[in-house]
Amino acid sequence: MTLFEHIYRFFGWWIINIDLLLVLSLVVAAGLYWLQRRKWAKRLLVTGCTGLILLGIVPIGLWGFEMLENRFPKGIQIPSDVKGMILLGGPYDFAASYGRGERAYNLTLGRFIQFIDLAKKNPHFQLVFTGDKFENTHAKEDFQELGIDPSRVHFAEPAKNTSENAEKTALLLHPKPDEKWLLVTSAYHMSRSVGLFQKAGFNVIPYPVDYHAPGHYEMWFFIGLKMNLDAWHAVAREWLGMVANYLTGRSDTVYPAPSQG
Repeated sequence: MTLFEHIYRFFGWWIINIDLLLVLSLVVAAGLYWLQRRKWAKRLLVTGCTGLILLGIVPIGLWGFEMLENRFPKGIQIPSDVKGMILLGGPYDFAASYGRGERAYNLTLGRFIQFIDLAKKNPHFQLVFTGDKFENTHAKEDFQELGIDPSRVHFAEPAKNTSENAEKTALLLHPKPDEKWLLVTSAYHMSRSVGLFQKAGFNVIPYPVDYHAPGHYEMWFFIGLKMNLDAWHAVAREWLGMVANYLTGRSDTVYPAPSQG
């Protein structure tokens, strides 16, 4: 891991988990107040309280989430010359799966279900799944149970992140410039994924699924700290990932856009 990646991971973690940073500032403020360092205690107290109030009232995370989900059009007409579909893993809740001893799922399960639906409607497509070792194993079971023969699905070598998903899928398929591949993943995750797969040599057609926002938030304020923070965590992770991918050469653009051709 490079120095840049270490720095990115450290500061990125705190940006993504900004709520913990603000709560920590309140804890430190209490300690400084007890130590009679009241000047700095007041500063941290104001910073922590102001940040939490703003995150609870101003839906920054929700606006950002909506922007990511609306980046690529939904329900596009699939070209007749598409070679196949690539599904990004991610629908499994690892902690719950290990703790319960059975497959457990998170809120991105929708991408898996909608991929199955597309596969049944397009039996001529090549199907590709890219995830980690755990996902590859259990996805085969889910494909079987949901009516897709696992032998029809090509599984890329296990990957640790989306960047490796793109790289290892390219090693599996050896994509050609004239081949069109449908890229299926959650709508909020599509922008980062498109940049990585294009850099890996794929001519991808984004097919966003698994929406979580209504898509038409107005510019008004409301109280909703948990909802806004949940959205912030997802948005910050995507944007930090896109910036890092561009700076490290894994993507040719910071914020991939729909093709104009």
